[in-house]
Amino acid sequence: MKKEYFNIFIIATIGRTSLKEAIRSIQSQKRDHLIVVVFDDEKIVRPFIGDDIVYLKTDQHVWGEGARQHGINWCIANNIKSTYLSYLDDDDTILPSYTESLEKYIKWDIVVHSMKIFENGRIVPEQGYHTKPNLPEPQKIKIATQPLVINYIGLTYSLKWEKAKYIKWTSAVPPDFNYINTACKSGLNHFKTGIVSYHQHKRGLTGSHTNVKYGRHDSKLNK
Repeated sequence: MKKEYFNIFIIATIGRTSLKEAIRSIQSQKRDHLIVVVFDDEKIVRPFIGDDIVYLKTDQHVWGEGARQHGINWCIANNIKSTYLSYLDDDDTILPSYTESLEKYIKWDIVVHSMKIFENGRIVPEQGYHTKPNLPEPQKIKIATQPLVINYIGLTYSLKWEKAKYIKWTSAVPPDFNYINTACKSGLNHFKTGIVSYHQHKRGLTGSHTNVKYGRHDSKLNK
């Protein structure tokens, strides 16, 4: 296994069969990468074995945020170096444009990728429908100097590894949004790209409204 990569991908899995497609979508990327798959059940099927994949079992049951933190801790302990740190759920996939986005906007500490959402095999528009009704609508969380409307942020962001590896995942709800909130408040600049490079299933949406309010596509979020 190498010690330096363009991107580290951390996947927290509960054993979905779709893990295979998630991994395959990463392996289709043009740049070198390390895939860190974190699980808490020995029965998890390991669909691929290779120098670019590490499977980590946690000692106890943890939620997604705990698994992702476990993956980060392992990378730090093993002195893994990378340009970026990215995340992927085990039933989502990324497109080749994912790496293209990172190369195009490499000056930014955080690149937020646009996504397509799938529901029952069809693409759902980013705007105009509701997800989890238990969240206020719209729920606004202030990230750095920009108020964002929480929607399906999910795990669509990549962060510069050396600046982000010490940012901790917590159980604060919703954890994925609070994680990037912490990253931005720590001084990392961030950019929302209009390049669609992330495919997510509707079940994973974190917010109550999907109208993306990171800022306009291809516009700065921090000024």
